[in-house]
Amino acid sequence: MADEQRIHAHTRARAVAELADEALAERAEELARRWAAALIQAGPLESIGQLPLEQFAREAPSLCAQVLRALRSDVELQRLTGDGASSARGHTASARALPAICGASEPAVLVEAVEALRGVLWEALLGQLSEPSARLLGDLGDRLAFTCSAMLAAAVAMPVPSTGVRIEAGELELESESSAPAEHRSERVPSPPGEVVIVDERWLADERASEPASARAPAPPAEIEIRDERREEGPAAWISSIGAALAQFERDSVPFAVLLVELLELERLRREQPQELARLAGELEQALTGVLGSRSSSLTRERPGRCWLLIPASDRAGAEQLAQRLMGELHARPADGRVPLTVAIGTAVCPEDGREPAALAAHADIGLYAARAASA
Repeated sequence: MADEQRIHAHTRARAVAELADEALAERAEELARRWAAALIQAGPLESIGQLPLEQFAREAPSLCAQVLRALRSDVELQRLTGDGASSARGHTASARALPAICGASEPAVLVEAVEALRGVLWEALLGQLSEPSARLLGDLGDRLAFTCSAMLAAAVAMPVPSTGVRIEAGELELESESSAPAEHRSERVPSPPGEVVIVDERWLADERASEPASARAPAPPAEIEIRDERREEGPAAWISSIGAALAQFERDSVPFAVLLVELLELERLRREQPQELARLAGELEQALTGVLGSRSSSLTRERPGRCWLLIPASDRAGAEQLAQRLMGELHARPADGRVPLTVAIGTAVCPEDGREPAALAAHADIGLYAARAASA
């Protein structure tokens, strides 16, 4: 069926022109983060590495904003789906990029992704409306459902992305990680109370492998286990750290922040200068420890040049202030001949951004890529 005939006027849910979407459009990045968290929570925990977060952070906010505009205007709906447009213009419609944005390799995954977006936007719309009439709620719900179904139809009309590149990239990354020099792995040293604790996930994996089975600690609960397809070296210590912080939150209801810190040129260094990466990664961890000082925080290395910080008793404002302080002090560096450390930082806060490890990790990861894009 031709694009021009796909949407019939007698079945079209009316455009809700009276909807004031400007405030929501300004929250497009926040809505994209919530969408990412919903996508991750909808699937098994081991699928967290399958979401192409860099592309998602770059393109999902504009897609969310376009969907919101489509609720108010049929013209904006056409721009979203490409319906009624020329063939060349239709292929550039926002909805056509949905499979690549979500890393969806089959139609069923696309359906789940669109439904997750619909749920995120509906919740945001309800929070934005002030004493709406039943008629407005009904029309808005119909329009949102119709817009999402039209977007899905446009998306499935395009070839879905191949998963081969992602799998190959994962294998290359695994090869790079396994070749990291052993001397750069940190040693486990007892830390006095109140000091930053550094956890090296690779060290934990090697340590566990060398222990007899009877001496190994029980595996963490299933709800905080995750498979990172970029690394296959034992338990994901950073997710375990978030899980422990969440357990503490359930006991004392004190909010905490998650910061994801990554060297800005991490991928280039991994490809071209692995020894330089190992050196800079060590300096990054030392610098982070120095900046945090005696704060009761934890620093967990996911891989060289990429670290997770847990900051107890911190709200969003505190997390963002700390992120700015870290970037400033890392870039300044002491006058000892060392080069500045340029990083990108993503933040997430419990409970506002979620009460599950995957949700908080998704918010922090999307924030990281957004910060990376802003610095480009």
